[in-house]
Amino acid sequence: MGTRRQRSARRLATLLSAAAGTWVIVRYDRAARGYRVVWTGGPTSQAMHALAERHAASIPELDLGELDWDRG
Repeated sequence: MGTRRQRSARRLATLLSAAAGTWVIVRYDRAARGYRVVWTGGPTSQAMHALAERHAASIPELDLGELDWDRG
């Protein structure tokens, strides 16, 4: 069983994947000591962040401003 932040990260990945129509992974980056949102194609980083803001209430354990946004 994961922590609340881990569950929120998985929830955010699911929500963003559905909203953006592309596969999204939210994973912890040990080197950066924070979570990274990773996807290929689809929305720009700014658009993906805007999608995440719509779901902020569903993921209160994650601070969207602290996430690293990586469009591969």
